[in-house]
Amino acid sequence: MYNDLQKRYVKEIKTNQDQSEAIKNLTIKIHELEHNLQDQRQRIEQLECKKVSWKTRPVSGKRSRTPEGQVTSLRDVSKKESCCSKYLELLLKEIKKLKKENEKLSTERRALKNELAGLDKDFFEEIEDLKHAVQESVKLNNQYEKCLKQISVMYGLPFTAHL
Repeated sequence: MYNDLQKRYVKEIKTNQDQSEAIKNLTIKIHELEHNLQDQRQRIEQLECKKVSWKTRPVSGKRSRTPEGQVTSLRDVSKKESCCSKYLELLLKEIKKLKKENEKLSTERRALKNELAGLDKDFFEEIEDLKHAVQESVKLNNQYEKCLKQISVMYGLPFTAHL
């Protein structure tokens, strides 16, 4: 019984530590994704500003020049914008997914913490008492076994030790 309780306790502690680590990693990943999202939003704003400035310039045909001097078509600009918006949507989906997973792990962690809170100091003292009692019983059993071996040798009886 003691071993079962000890194993369960160790398992719960390990699970709690693993989940805390997972929550920490997910939180870091969420912050990174939110930072990427902000960067992409700024980039979109910059592109929209450039788009507005390109639209206000007189355009001959379907081509225009970027501020760096490159010649681009209006189709190229719209493709870039659609790629950015698709990437932004993917980032948003990933953030939502990670937030859900983070919330789920946080809830599970709180439940495990509440369960561990039920194990007060008396519980652990009782476990230590049981551990001591088991150790004393093992010592006493070993002494009895030695005594039985001696008696069986004295009387010529076979003795087999059981585990």
